[in-house]
Amino acid sequence: MRNVKVLVVGPFNAGKTTFIKTLTGLSITTDVEVTSPEERRKKRWTTVGMDFGIVNIGDGYVIRIFGSPGQPRFSFMWKVLSIGAHGIIFMLDSSDREYITTATEEFRKALSQFAKVPMVVAANKQDMPDALKPDEVRFVLGAPLSVPVLPCVAIDKTRAWLVLGSLLELVIGQEKRMT
Repeated sequence: MRNVKVLVVGPFNAGKTTFIKTLTGLSITTDVEVTSPEERRKKRWTTVGMDFGIVNIGDGYVIRIFGSPGQPRFSFMWKVLSIGAHGIIFMLDSSDREYITTATEEFRKALSQFAKVPMVVAANKQDMPDALKPDEVRFVLGAPLSVPVLPCVAIDKTRAWLVLGSLLELVIGQEKRMT
């Protein structure tokens, strides 16, 4: 059996927890009620430890998906959770223009920290009317062409699978090149 570890990172309210729950059906989540008035305008609950779920995709592959909290005070969790990661999904709320600067800063950190790990960007909340299109997200983030920027709706299982599947193709491709 082949275990693949995927880490989902990104800013606060990007949809990381929802994405993992959508893919795995059942996940372990460490959520607490939001106390910051600014953050509370966005949502009531937030991840403070990590999210975790498992998906058996067949052909001997089991995917273990870890999600990191999005608040800057938990940025140390990226280092903790990334140990042994085979792939990274950077997720952002493409409809939240107020947080796009934060997303850009977080993306630059992710590119630096995970330089040798396959990565995709999930431009989440594409079902929202003001969402930036993936090519606009690529431009704003300054994402290199080697990093796919994909449309995502974290509550839609089909679209979530397309993001995960694209990452897995990169992971498997990298493994084949290394052997």
